[in-house]
Amino acid sequence: MRFTTGGTARAVGVGVLVLSLALTGCDGKKDKKRGKHKASSSHSRTAGGGTAGMGSLSAARRAEAILPPLDTMPAALRHVSTELHSRAKAPSVCKDPGGKCKGAVANGRVGYRSGDKAEGAGYDVVVYKNARAAERAFTAWQSYAQNNKHEVTVLQGPPHGDASLMYGYESPSRTNTLTMVIRQDQYIGTLDVRDASGALAARTDMKALSEVYAKRLVQATQDETPSATAAHVKV
Repeated sequence: MRFTTGGTARAVGVGVLVLSLALTGCDGKKDKKRGKHKASSSHSRTAGGGTAGMGSLSAARRAEAILPPLDTMPAALRHVSTELHSRAKAPSVCKDPGGKCKGAVANGRVGYRSGDKAEGAGYDVVVYKNARAAERAFTAWQSYAQNNKHEVTVLQGPPHGDASLMYGYESPSRTNTLTMVIRQDQYIGTLDVRDASGALAARTDMKALSEVYAKRLVQATQDETPSATAAHVKV
C-alpha cells in the first residue's frame, strides 16, 4: 500500500517506531543484555564438550577411572589378583614413604597376574588436593628410595609425567620386582611389575606398562576419560 499524504506517512512512521521500541525494551538496551546473557549461558553449557569430563567426577571416581580395567591389560596378564576399587580417603597404609598420605583425598588400586602367577602388575593411584601436595608426596618417595639403600636401589627408568622414579628391591624374594612412581599434576600413580624370568624381563615389561599408565594419568589431567590400553603389549 502506498501512502501519498505526508501527514499520514509521518503517523505511520511514528507508529512503527513506537512498536519497535516496545519490542526492544524502550531504548533497546534491556533486550540486548538479555541476548548477551543467553549467549553466555549457552557457552557455559557447551564449553566443556558434549559429555562430562573427569572434572565432574569425585576424587574416588577419578582414581578408579585412571586404573586400567582388565580388558586394557596384555593377554598374558588377564587374571585379577587385586579387585579394582577406590575410596574417598588417603591410603590405609602410609609407610614407604610415610609422607604419601599428606594432602591425599582419595586412592585406588588394582592388580593383575599371569595364569601361572609368574608375572604380575599392581597399580595404585593417589589423588591429592592439589598439585603442590602431590609434589611434596613425590619428594617423600624420592627421599625414601635414595636414603634406604639397604631396602631399595634407584634405577634409571623411562621418564614419565611431571616427574618419575623407578627402583628395585634388595630383598631376595623381590629380586625380579620393580616399582615405578609417576607424578602427574595432582595424581601419583605407582606401578609394581614382577617377572620371574629375571630383572631384564621385568624392565622390559615395566617400560611398556608404565608408558600406558602414564598416558592414562595425562588423559585424566586433561579432563579426558582415560582410554590408553596395553592390550596390544606383549609381556
